[in-house]
Amino acid sequence: MNGCQSSSDSTFAQTLKAGGRDAITFGIAFIFLYLSIGMVGAAQALTLSQTMATTLLIFSTPLQFLLIQNYNDGWLLIPIILALNARFVLLSATLAPHLKQTSTRKTLASLILLTPSIFTACITRFKHKTSFPFAYFVGVGAPIFALSIICTYVGFIAGADFASPTVAAAMTMLLPLQFTALAGKHWPHYMEVSSYWLGFIGAPLLVLLFKDYNLLITPFVIGGMLVMIENTRTRQGTASQ
Repeated sequence: MNGCQSSSDSTFAQTLKAGGRDAITFGIAFIFLYLSIGMVGAAQALTLSQTMATTLLIFSTPLQFLLIQNYNDGWLLIPIILALNARFVLLSATLAPHLKQTSTRKTLASLILLTPSIFTACITRFKHKTSFPFAYFVGVGAPIFALSIICTYVGFIAGADFASPTVAAAMTMLLPLQFTALAGKHWPHYMEVSSYWLGFIGAPLLVLLFKDYNLLITPFVIGGMLVMIENTRTRQGTASQ
């Protein structure tokens, strides 16, 4: 009995470590994103606690940038916030079947870790391995969350020292590399991979249409288009049978 328990614990720990290893791939971009959030918070004359609170309590990069840069807009931000957070309903619903054996207390405590990047890491692994899914979710999410908190603090304290062309150039180079890595994680699931190159092509065009709201609306446009294509293909396949 003790041997079985030890083996189970070992597998749990191994899954946790596997999540930590994958967090390296997914976490690179978070360094520069959250350094930027700290820098923007300082530039907007927010306090350190206010800026840190956006990472500790929200942990959603687009929403944090939106709130920090437009905090004076008050109630006008609510519809945009609701629209932006609607995606988490879909992400949560997709992960729920894999985490159904996890207690409600643990699930609620870990919800702050759910981001599109962490979701991508999890759902990619769960397509192949389903043992200890919660351990993997925490293994990926916790290091990235901790790193984001540290980078927010460093970005705020360093402020202008990081506001240089060198940092901007590094972000310009590393962010596309991260999304390339995310796309690679989905291979050979063509529809998921297609969402990345469609975003790469479509975003520069849609920014002309949606202006400042491009970051919020473009993912819904591309995601909705892919869903319609997939549903059409499914109906055609069913009809041909």
